[in-house]
Amino acid sequence: MNKALIAAILGCGATLASAGPAPKLVAFPAGELKWEPFFPGGPDEAFIVGTKDAKKGPTAFFIRFKAAFNSGWHTHESAYTGIVLAGTIIETSKGQDAVKLAAGSYYLQPSVVHKTECAPGADCLVWIYEDGKFSFTPTDEAGKPLPAPKAPAAAAPKK
Repeated sequence: MNKALIAAILGCGATLASAGPAPKLVAFPAGELKWEPFFPGGPDEAFIVGTKDAKKGPTAFFIRFKAAFNSGWHTHESAYTGIVLAGTIIETSKGQDAVKLAAGSYYLQPSVVHKTECAPGADCLVWIYEDGKFSFTPTDEAGKPLPAPKAPAAAAPKK
């Protein structure tokens, strides 16, 4: 190694050491995540940064969908990134072909009318990060806002 490279390596080490103690590890073991329904009968979410009701971002959370779930058309106030951890997500933005994203896939969903589906056959798990606050506005395919989703009707008791 030449002397300049050694000096650079030592300089980096000195800079890191002088920065003080390393921050503490922040960990959320899978068994300790606090899952809550996104909307009645919809997917479940576990927020890591921010909350569903936060007035500003960023937000980061896990979201899990049942196999064959379809969000319907909707928008968000800000773009978000997603990493598919399990199952196959199908993202469809208005005017574009649907894109199938298997586990290990990354996507950036701009703030446009789109729908999210979990392909049949296996539940889906996705990590989402938004710079902006969390939002979800159901729309028709043209982008006209619709009423928020409601809980599915309860089945009549069996006699």
